[in-house]
Amino acid sequence: MILSKRGGKLAQRLASGLGLVLLLPALLGFSACTPQTPQQTHHITLEFWTLQLDTFKSTLEPMFLAYEREHPNVRIKWVDVPFSEGPKRTLTAMMSGHTPDVINLNPDFSAVLANRNALVDMNTALPEQVKASYLPVAWQAATLNQPGGKQLTFGLPWYVTSSVTIYNKAILKKAGLTAPPATFEELPAFMEAIRKQTGAYGMMPVIAERGNFLKELQKIGVTLYDPQGRAVFATDKAMEHLAYFVEMYKEGWIPAEAITESHQAAVGRFQAGTLASLLIGPNFLKIVKENAPDIYEHTGVAPQFPENSQMKDFALMVVVVPVKSAHPKEAADFAAFMTNAENQLALAKAAPVLPSVSEALANPYFSETQSDDLMAQGRSISARQLLKATAAYQIKPNQNAINDIIDHYVQLAMLGKITPADALRQAQTEINATLEVVGS
Repeated sequence: MILSKRGGKLAQRLASGLGLVLLLPALLGFSACTPQTPQQTHHITLEFWTLQLDTFKSTLEPMFLAYEREHPNVRIKWVDVPFSEGPKRTLTAMMSGHTPDVINLNPDFSAVLANRNALVDMNTALPEQVKASYLPVAWQAATLNQPGGKQLTFGLPWYVTSSVTIYNKAILKKAGLTAPPATFEELPAFMEAIRKQTGAYGMMPVIAERGNFLKELQKIGVTLYDPQGRAVFATDKAMEHLAYFVEMYKEGWIPAEAITESHQAAVGRFQAGTLASLLIGPNFLKIVKENAPDIYEHTGVAPQFPENSQMKDFALMVVVVPVKSAHPKEAADFAAFMTNAENQLALAKAAPVLPSVSEALANPYFSETQSDDLMAQGRSISARQLLKATAAYQIKPNQNAINDIIDHYVQLAMLGKITPADALRQAQTEINATLEVVGS
């Protein structure tokens, strides 16, 4: 996802289509909010790591100061690190004697740490009223479903992005259309009309990137895992859905790079005027205006495709508390403070992203729908669909490995090297073998 210059780096890491892999914070280049002095040695110091959020220093540091005023015995040390340094340095910290108290992570890697019993379970660390303040789907996305029905919430939901459908009205008009498709049933006719009448592509579904096809299956109601945690998605309905994309690819309605390249290729096509619609965060509209003003003049925005799915694709960041924290109770309290409605609203406006707390997301700022402001329209649509979402994508401790497996077999099916049925059966078998290794 490509977003605004100030908030783009933050929101870009939360992309739509989606399911982008986000990295973790590390001990590098920290900036202390309130430096320690010899007279302060009796205070508790909570070390808070973030991922390249130094751009938002003017937004975050007042929050730290406010917390210190409310808790005179606590000092916050803020550590912000380059995005690319995250995984290695986080693991190093976890194995060392110096572990931060609160860390800003992505759910995928958080689940890995949680499966190794390295993170505090927020279900037991916080009171019910705090837990109930978060969007149910955001809480689900921060929760690991373990064998036997046990649930472990490995972090508190923080900022979110949720994709919308951005479309080129000029291309649609040339094809005799007035709006992008709203359902999977409408998509083939849309794709055919755009390709034949304009030479452009209707949509570029990147279904072989970062496990996106599993999200596709969950959107159409396919159960991914049984109560014991084993993959069970290789059903007739799932096979038909993969065959549906294979057929559109064979017809030439999906560009070849959809199989091998990332969503960035779709972004490039949209800005070049060769793609009629794109699933991406509404922040992208500002970039279109700056990079391709002629395209922006003919751009519209609609809800995320497909509109009739209860699962709305969104990207989430969380804050976690390592079990090795010297002050886990205070750390959990600070994590809840940083992710409360007031602070999430402030960060969401600065970034811009969406908050994961119901009260903040219901703020009028997210319901503005001025007819001449595409950004406001997109933000409103994105917030509204997130408020209505009832299901979140199911994260596993070894999600990256699962993503690689499903991507590989989807690619083989799209290229005609294997049938959709065999692709999903083999993917399911390999995923279950991977899950058994993690669970052992």
